[in-house]
Order: sequence, then C-alpha cells, then structure tokens
Amino acid sequence: MNEQATQDSVDLQRRVAPRQKRSQERIEVIIDATKRLLERGEADAITTSLVAAEANVPVSSVYRYFPNIYSVHLTILEEFKTQTDAIIHGILSNPEITDWRVSLTGMIQGLRELVQDTPSFGAVFRLTLTTPELRGVRAEWNRRFAEVLASRWREGRDNFHGGDPDMVARMIVEIYCAAEVIAFEKRDEPEVADRYFAESMRVLERYISPYLD
Repeated sequence: MNEQATQDSVDLQRRVAPRQKRSQERIEVIIDATKRLLERGEADAITTSLVAAEANVPVSSVYRYFPNIYSVHLTILEEFKTQTDAIIHGILSNPEITDWRVSLTGMIQGLRELVQDTPSFGAVFRLTLTTPELRGVRAEWNRRFAEVLASRWREGRDNFHGGDPDMVARMIVEIYCAAEVIAFEKRDEPEVADRYFAESMRVLERYISPYLD
C-alpha cells in the first residue's frame, strides 16, 4: 500500500497499548525517531520504513504498534494537543488575568513557544493541512480550541458583544493556525518568522477588539 496516496478511510488508531515495559520503550523509540525525521524536513515523504531505519528497529516492529505512518503522526499530534490544552486552560483559568489582551496574547505566545521548542509539533501540524488522512484531526483541534473561547463568550465573559461568539472564535483559531504554518515554513529565518507572527498578533487584536472592548 502506498502510504502517501490519498485514501477515503484510514485507520489512525494505534494498536492495543502494550503492557510490558520493553514494548512501551519500543514505542517511545519509534515516536522519537519520527520526531527527528519531522524536524529534518520533508515530512510528506516519511514512511514507516524510514521511521524503522531511523529508530534502528525492524519495520515489523513499527507495524506491531501502528497500522500506518498516519497513526504514528496522530500519536505525536495527541501529545501536541495535550500540551496545548494545558497552555490554553492554564491562561484562561488564572483569576489574576482579567484583561482579554493579556489572556489572548498569553495563549497565542504560549502555543508559539511550544512549537518553537518542539519543531516536530510544527511539522506534524503542517501535515494536517497537506495530508488528507490527517485533516480531520486538525479540524477537531480547531473546533475544540474555538469552543473554549466561544463558551466563555456565550456566558458573557470578557465583555463579549456585537457578534456571533462561535464565528469569532473560529476566525481567531484559523488566523492563529495560518500564522503558525507560515512561521514554521520560515523557521530557517527566525527573524522573518517572528515578524510574520508579530503581524498576525496585530491582525488578531484588531479583529477581536470591536467585540471585547
């Protein structure tokens, strides 16, 4: 099977979680190898064979735990989602932060630093834009992020007014995602990447200020 081909239905779920420590360690080796490949670039070209070679394990070991390369990527995306959730909820649950500009900037900057510190997250997140098998994962992440914001505004928090909270929240998430992808593509030019991201923050603030000021 050509893992790079478009497929209507692909099993993304990892096989049954192993109980033995050795098996758990083997999974970690496979994931770490995939992250290294992602950080080197050419994410679209990564296959289970390349992962096996990088991890120095038989390709059968990869298939023992993952049905395909997309399942490996999904495991990394789940790690990314867990850490982004912690950042988002950590900021929004802080009672000392009452200015929406501080909370929005804190969330976006926290996510930006996460991707900068872990380049494989940026690479695999970009894959959700280019790989049909992973688009649904990104759509679900966007929906969850937007719902966190929209639910606050439906409750009247942050002084939200004059707009559809669901639509505004979705637009914020989409602007952030687009900025993150551009910044990742410019990662070899850090100053340029930072400028693009700073510009996106200005766009976000100007877009949302009419609804929260």
